[in-house]
Amino acid sequence: MSRVSSSPGLLSPQFRKISFAIYTGVALVAFEGTAVAAALPQLAADLGRIDLLPWIVTSFLFASGLVTIVAGPLVDALGSRRVFVLATATFAIAGFGAGLANSIFVLIVLRLIQGAASGALIASSIAAVNLAYPSSLTPRAFAANSTIWGLMGAAAPALAALLLNVASWRWIFFINLPLGMLCVFAGRDTLPERQEGAESPSIDWVGAVLAGIITLATIAAVDDLGVRSIILLGVVVAAGAMFVTHARRIERPVLRLEHIIGHPYRSIGLAPTLLITAAFATNLYITLYVSAGRGWSVDTAAWSVLFFIMGWTTGANTSSLLQARMSEVDVMTLGLAVGLVGSALTASFAWTDGSVIGVFAGLSLSGIAIGLSTNAALTLLRAATEARQIGRAGAAHQFLRNQGFTLGSAAGGAILLLVVGRELGSVEPVQQLLAGEEIDAGPAIADAVRRGFGTVTLVSFVVTLLAILPISTLRRRSVNEVAASPTEPATN
Repeated sequence: MSRVSSSPGLLSPQFRKISFAIYTGVALVAFEGTAVAAALPQLAADLGRIDLLPWIVTSFLFASGLVTIVAGPLVDALGSRRVFVLATATFAIAGFGAGLANSIFVLIVLRLIQGAASGALIASSIAAVNLAYPSSLTPRAFAANSTIWGLMGAAAPALAALLLNVASWRWIFFINLPLGMLCVFAGRDTLPERQEGAESPSIDWVGAVLAGIITLATIAAVDDLGVRSIILLGVVVAAGAMFVTHARRIERPVLRLEHIIGHPYRSIGLAPTLLITAAFATNLYITLYVSAGRGWSVDTAAWSVLFFIMGWTTGANTSSLLQARMSEVDVMTLGLAVGLVGSALTASFAWTDGSVIGVFAGLSLSGIAIGLSTNAALTLLRAATEARQIGRAGAAHQFLRNQGFTLGSAAGGAILLLVVGRELGSVEPVQQLLAGEEIDAGPAIADAVRRGFGTVTLVSFVVTLLAILPISTLRRRSVNEVAASPTEPATN
């Protein structure tokens, strides 16, 4: 499926305003999802209740993931313009209110609202990219999305530190209002309206609750491996069965089963999700590995996450270029090959206590693999979906990817702590390190951390291997079948 793009760029006059709206909104969500962690110490000193600090981050992430799928049908029914404007305004106002909070309980509630608004903003932004830009420009539009996430992931802690030094933690939230309002004014006249033939507005609350139960129970099951995990996995299976029954019985479920398990959506979603799960299980704990396991200073170790982030950004932009010459399935296949090499490289150097540079190289390749795969998958999603259902399909795809983020993060920590607990008889020293406490990581702790991280990388390699199955399905079944119902750009 070779294409040569002759379309204007993302910042050409006809797309400049909508690009500003979409990518400023994405930057705001990316900043708020990362920068708040840097403010937690100041926040705790000001508001107290240290035991509730994790909920400031957790409430945001959970609400964002859940509302993304609820917002999908609303984007189709109301149009991405209305959902984006409402979500962005809510995000900005709730963020400003969070900066005024004088109680951690109020702050958590506002973060929950802000997280919910971010989920709707993400869902409407994905739909807007699919509908507003011509097909030749879509890969570049999604690459820009990944680039902004990568840049904000790298820059947010530094920007947050600057705000904390010159002002206070409250300004991390105050900046939401002016930037959010600029997004609203830019998006209210430019984003796509409701598509012809779209369904009327409805919210499947039962399905949303069941999806939330599945997510929470899955995270809890892999967060602390043991007998409790078996019970919680039973809850996941039961809630999953109830969701399938419910989705088959009603006309408008929050997630249509064909967008999760039908061809080509199953393979389009599962392949990048597996790559994300494998990479996040490893990358989330790279700083612990190089500081406690390899003796680097904490400040130096903090930069180790950039290899994966920059790899992802590079992969997404490379994917957009390759799609002018290769089919999306071929680009996803290339992403899988790069991912296998990257995860194998990371595992071999980590397990044998080889060069840390080799570990970084492996993580960089894993990031490139995800960038290649996710960008091509989003383009395929557009090709496979009618315009009037792009909100639903995009939200379902994002839901699967969110499972990769949460499962990878939780499973990586669980495996690492399981190995450390067996070698040291206690996980308390590593838990203290993960919490940012200064302790003397002696040889025994260093050995245990290296062994635990090495085990995580081996499991990650096995998870990456599983992505061969959905990619094989995409290659075996006709590409024309995947792209049978092209989505045409909307007119504003």
